[in-house]
Amino acid sequence: MRTELSRALRRCFALPPVMWLILAGFVGLAGWVSVANPLFESTDEIRHYRYARALVMEQRLPIQGQEDVRTQSHHPPLYYALTALATGWLPSDHTATFEQPINPYWGYRNWAVGVDNKLQYWHGPAGRFPFAEGYLAAVAARWVNIGFGALTVLLTYHLGRMLWPERDALAWGAAALVAGNPQFIYLSAALNNDILAAAMGTAVLWGSLKLLRDGLRRRDLLLLGALYGLALLTKLHLAVLGAVIVGALAHARGFPRKGWTRRLGELALVLGVAALLSGWWFARNLRLYGDLTGMRALNALWGGRPAAGNWWAIQQGLPYLWSSLWGRFGYGQIPLPAAFYGLTLAFSGVGMAGLLLPRRPKPAVAAWLWLALTVLLTLGIVLYYMLIQPAGAMGRFLFPAFPAFAVLALAGWDAWLNRPRALGVGVAAGGCALALVALGGYLWPAVRYPPRAREPEMPLHVRFGDVARLVAVEVAPETIAPGEPVFVTVTWEPTRGTARPYAVYVHLVDEAGAVIAQRDTWPGLGRAPTTSWRSGRLLMDTYRVDVPGTVYAPNRATVRLGLYEPEWGRLPIANAGPFEAADGSLTVGAVDVIAADGPWPNAMRANFGDEIALVGYTLEPRVLRPGETMTLTLYWEPLRPLAYNYAVFAQVLGAEFRVWGSRDGAGPGWAVGEIITDTRPITLVPETPPGSYPVQVGLFSEAGRLPVVAADGRHLDERVLLGPIRVEE
Repeated sequence: MRTELSRALRRCFALPPVMWLILAGFVGLAGWVSVANPLFESTDEIRHYRYARALVMEQRLPIQGQEDVRTQSHHPPLYYALTALATGWLPSDHTATFEQPINPYWGYRNWAVGVDNKLQYWHGPAGRFPFAEGYLAAVAARWVNIGFGALTVLLTYHLGRMLWPERDALAWGAAALVAGNPQFIYLSAALNNDILAAAMGTAVLWGSLKLLRDGLRRRDLLLLGALYGLALLTKLHLAVLGAVIVGALAHARGFPRKGWTRRLGELALVLGVAALLSGWWFARNLRLYGDLTGMRALNALWGGRPAAGNWWAIQQGLPYLWSSLWGRFGYGQIPLPAAFYGLTLAFSGVGMAGLLLPRRPKPAVAAWLWLALTVLLTLGIVLYYMLIQPAGAMGRFLFPAFPAFAVLALAGWDAWLNRPRALGVGVAAGGCALALVALGGYLWPAVRYPPRAREPEMPLHVRFGDVARLVAVEVAPETIAPGEPVFVTVTWEPTRGTARPYAVYVHLVDEAGAVIAQRDTWPGLGRAPTTSWRSGRLLMDTYRVDVPGTVYAPNRATVRLGLYEPEWGRLPIANAGPFEAADGSLTVGAVDVIAADGPWPNAMRANFGDEIALVGYTLEPRVLRPGETMTLTLYWEPLRPLAYNYAVFAQVLGAEFRVWGSRDGAGPGWAVGEIITDTRPITLVPETPPGSYPVQVGLFSEAGRLPVVAADGRHLDERVLLGPIRVEE
């Protein structure tokens, strides 16, 4: 047995030089990401970490619904047990309730490509290289996952070799496609069970194809049963691979007219071994949650929904599913350019089309059905999960089938070209280039400390306490229309770090003294909180301030900025001269807001449910004292016969949805084809505190509020915000 095992290991690692190069490149890139990407920035990474820490510190499996903070306790334990065994010896005080401080400004414009607040957490010096205070255990756990990723790449190669023993380039080309997937590299360098799921899914497929190639030897049946049992202990949706196992058992010797009982016995052997390894997990679920899978408890805790009637979720989620399969980092807030996803879609489409060519080279093992079945079954279970879970559209859930997909794609391209070596080299080079561009060109700028800025020729010397000096500032453009952004570029010279992070605020204050737009963020757009400031190293930020499309215009707004901490307040300003505002901020420029084109004051078009549009408004006066009354005039355009006789709500809105004045009531009388003027006096309550307040406006009926919809039908909100107004003491 020992001799046979050593022979099998030698065959496993008897690789051509190019395959060793692919593995080395993968491990090198993933290793760099494991250090460069701050800890817990990957999707659910902190929850996976808590699960592993529960095993280390408490030596027990977490139970759904009984944790003080969320973990991934619904998942089977194999990944977490292996991680705990590999890293538990490292000193760390992190427990199953470990928390990382949140960046309150993260996820700004999370659909946009860029570097603006892409980090979800605050990262102190201990959480960065060379890692201290227990964080080394988390980094070591990342390296465990890199090993699982390399195993997946290796298994992909052997999967290809099983199909093409004489076309080695296609095998290592498929492995290179897996190794060069930026999302696969990124998640291999993080804590999650998806990479081990990819390895186990590929191993089960490989074991099934081995039956097709070598016949139903008992040791191979036992091996396949063990692989399937371990897969079930890795991630629940790998259970669908049972259909691949059944198909391989049936196809290995056809369907004999006699001897079907033997075939059932072979299936029972495979499933019996799997049950011996994993059956306890399902029995535990049944005892704790009342069902074998634990999905009932998961749906109750994580906002699940019935599958029926949610087909819209698949249509809406498919673009995200595809983008997050190839490269959408963090919690999805670090996307790549659309052209990247289009390129991968074109490559995949051409590859799949090539499989339909009748003259394609045939593999040594007739396994196309089982490769395709693996992809389709995995896709099917993910689509079902999208129906029942709002967060189901995650490309990483497809990783168990990605090696099979890579093999199919290479086979299809080979059918078009019939030049396997050139194809393998092209895929390896292309995958390497895409990975370097995605990880080095988009991930790294979004997570690194900002690069050093240059000293301006004529620096300013405005000081913010003893924390920083402002040396340059620029506001652009000078004129905007409602809905357009203002960009404020500031160069800071840090003078010291702080115990707690200060935030930058940028306010646009109009002629009435109302704040019409504002932006708060940590310096470095989230990448350089003041706690990590490096004295004397200049950094340049460009703060985007989004001006609402409903802002009152024409108008002129001054641009003010400063540094503040929520409890300690604003840092005092020195050397500002006449540019220091009465509120202690620094005036750095001004912007003219011109009126939008249209026949109505403050022309706009807020579409309420494709039934009524708000096309304009006025507010008089815009500066009031508590107890005074303003007049709000709304201009409505009914778009079609109405489903209900809608009423209008108009409210002065404060913090935490506090209403400081309102005039709600019947609509003005809706007539399709006319512009309807709706005048509503609103009196402020006497207790209204000073400040700037928007006026929220919407429509409602006995059926509820009428949503505001975008041009493509998406629900945007249930109200529009107008104004704002300013309340004086």
